[in-house]
Amino acid sequence: MLNFGVSFFITIVNLLVLYFILRRLLFKPVTDFMEKRANKVKSELAEAASTKGRAEEMAKRYDGLIAGADSEAERLIKEGEERARAEAKAILAAAQTEATELRKRGEESAAREREKARQELAGDIARLATEVAARLVGRAAEAEDARSAEALVRELESGDAR
Repeated sequence: MLNFGVSFFITIVNLLVLYFILRRLLFKPVTDFMEKRANKVKSELAEAASTKGRAEEMAKRYDGLIAGADSEAERLIKEGEERARAEAKAILAAAQTEATELRKRGEESAAREREKARQELAGDIARLATEVAARLVGRAAEAEDARSAEALVRELESGDAR
C-alpha cells in the first residue's frame, strides 16, 4: 500500500523546490532562447521572402530590358538596312548620272572629231579637185580657185548643191 509518511512530503517538497529552481535557472533561459531563436528564424524568413520578391522584381525588370534591347536591336538593324539601301540607290543614281554624262561628253567629242575630219576632208578634196582641174586646164591653181572648190565641196556635203 501507499505509505504517506514524512518522506513522501519531503520528496514532494524536494520536487517542488527542484521544479522552481530548474524553472528559474533552466526553463526560463531555455524558453527565452527558444523564443529569440524563433523570432530570429521568423525575421530571416521574412527577409528571405522580401529578398525573393526583390529578386523576382529584378528578374521581371531584366526580362523587360532584354525584350527592349531585342526590339531596339531589331529597329537598329532595320534602320541600318534602310540606310544601306538608300545609300546604294544614291550611289547607283550617281554612277548612272556620271555614266550618262560621260556618254554625252564622248558623243559630243566624237561629233566634234567627225566635223573636224569632214572639214579636213573637204579641204583635201577641194585641194585635190583644184590640182586635178589645174592639170587638166594646164595652168596653176590660184587661191581663188581653191576657195571656190572648197565652198563647192561644202555645199555638196551639206546637200545644198545647185
